[in-house]
Amino acid sequence: MKWNVGSLLKRASEILKERGSSTPRLDAELLLVHSLGLKGRVELYTQFDRPLTDDEVERYRQLIVRRAKGEPVAYITGKKEFYGFEFLVDRGVLVPRPETELLVDVALSYLKGKQGKTVVDVGTGSGCIILTLCKLLGDANRYYGVDLSPKALEVAEKNRERLGCSVTLLRSNLLEAVDFPVDAVVANLPYVPVGDKRLHKWVLKYEPAMALFGGKDGLELIERLIVQAKEKINPKGFIALEVGEGQADRVKSLLETAGFLNVKSFRDLSGIERVVVGEKNGE
Repeated sequence: MKWNVGSLLKRASEILKERGSSTPRLDAELLLVHSLGLKGRVELYTQFDRPLTDDEVERYRQLIVRRAKGEPVAYITGKKEFYGFEFLVDRGVLVPRPETELLVDVALSYLKGKQGKTVVDVGTGSGCIILTLCKLLGDANRYYGVDLSPKALEVAEKNRERLGCSVTLLRSNLLEAVDFPVDAVVANLPYVPVGDKRLHKWVLKYEPAMALFGGKDGLELIERLIVQAKEKINPKGFIALEVGEGQADRVKSLLETAGFLNVKSFRDLSGIERVVVGEKNGE
């Protein structure tokens, strides 16, 4: 059978749907764009009737096989869009999620109009959060991305160079290596409880456990960070944390116990309390 772009996309989408992909058509399109070296999905539709060579079909087939086995599209293509920017990713970092864009939104709202502030992203991974903040807020502030994983910091460094951002990257266990006062701490730390049955088997198979699991209740790292942040954050500063479904009330309580004020949560597009914020008093 001779394939063209349209017929191959249709068949690949059917296969991925059968294998359990929640976004089979999108996955098929992104992989074909990558396989053919196109600039974007729009090009697929301008070439819908284009005949494909046997080599092109085989290259694409290999990518579809990987996706059908559960490997994330981002790991196959080596990149993922986040907040309108393209980030390099590999299996050493968590794939950036759309819900994490809310954490950026919240941080932006607290930092808007301010200058000379020190912002630290804890557990920076690919660097998507701190690099996005730097791109949007500019160089009027100081930006740091910290992570315990050397592999993650390598990825973040590549993204820093690609995006041309003035962000300092540090290896640190939470804030232990941050020996200076800060004005804002943002963090998407591992918050999945060990053994959580809701986590998809594909996520467990491919994404780094170090970036997923936060202990028995999912909040071990978040609790430790809150204690550290209380000592590091300047007066009138804040901490913003991404949390899992059903964890917001507990995290609010942890922040209040630590002495943070004006503690509040923000819901994502699914209605889940996804980001919790606490402010340092102004004394």
